[in-house]
Amino acid sequence: MRGRYVIVYTLRKPITFEKALELERFLKEYDVLVDSISVEDASERGIPAETELLIVLGGDGTLLRIVKLLPRPSIPILTVNYGRGGYLMEIEPEKVGEVIKKIVCGEYRIEKIMMLSFKVDGRKIGDALNEAYVSATMPGRIIEFYVERSNVRLCTGIADAVIVSTPLGSTAYAYSAGGPVIDSTLESAVLVPVCPINNIKPIVFSLWKEFYINVYSEYGVQILIDGHIREVFQKNVRIQVSKSKEYIYFVKIGEEDESFMKRLKKRFLS
Repeated sequence: MRGRYVIVYTLRKPITFEKALELERFLKEYDVLVDSISVEDASERGIPAETELLIVLGGDGTLLRIVKLLPRPSIPILTVNYGRGGYLMEIEPEKVGEVIKKIVCGEYRIEKIMMLSFKVDGRKIGDALNEAYVSATMPGRIIEFYVERSNVRLCTGIADAVIVSTPLGSTAYAYSAGGPVIDSTLESAVLVPVCPINNIKPIVFSLWKEFYINVYSEYGVQILIDGHIREVFQKNVRIQVSKSKEYIYFVKIGEEDESFMKRLKKRFLS
C-alpha cells in the first residue's frame, strides 16, 4: 500500500508520541509519505483528506474518537494497542515493524466492519462502531422502555440504562453488563438492559429491518454513542436503530477469523 500515511497518537500516553516519531522514521526508509498528528490536533484541524492509510496508536477510546473524525469512512485503519484492554486494537507494539513491512509489500487484507445508525424523528444522531448507551440524564435514575418492530411491541423493561451494541462492540460494555458475544461477521444488534428491575434479558436483533426503542424518564433521556456523541431529550424519545450505510475498514494481517478469536482471548483471559 502506497500513498500518504497518517499516524495518530494520543497525548494521554506520552509513549505513543515517541513511538509515532519512531514509526515515521521507519516508514520514510520505505519512501512512504507520512505525517504524525495527535488526536487532539486531529479534533481541531481534521485528518488530511488525501490519507490512504491511518495508523492509530492508542486504546479503544482513541480509536472510537478517531473514527468520528475520518474525512471519509473508506480510509483503511491499522490499530496498534497502547490501551489497558485494547479489545478493538489489531496488533501489539512489538509487532509494528513486521506488520508495516507486510503492508508496504501489499501482504494484508481489509476487513469491512458494520456500524449501527441511530435516528430520532428522522434526524440522524450518529453511527456507532461500538455501542450506544441510553439512560436518564440524572445519574442513579431509572428509565422505562419498550422495543418495537413493524408496530409490534416485542419487550418492555425498567432498568438503569440500555446498551445497544454492534457485534464488534459486543465484547465491550455490553458483555460486562451480561450480554452475549456476537461474531463480528453477523449483521445484528445486541440490546442489553443494565441492572433491570424486571426479568428482561439481553436480545440479539437481526438488522433486516430497523427497530425502535421507546424510552421514558421524568428526568430526561440521553443517548451516548461510542462515548463521544451525546444527545439529550425531554421525558420521551423514540430511537430508530438500523444498519448504517457506512462501514469502517480495518487493515488486518492473518486469517479472516483471527481478529475475532484474538478479541475473545483478550476478553476471556484478561
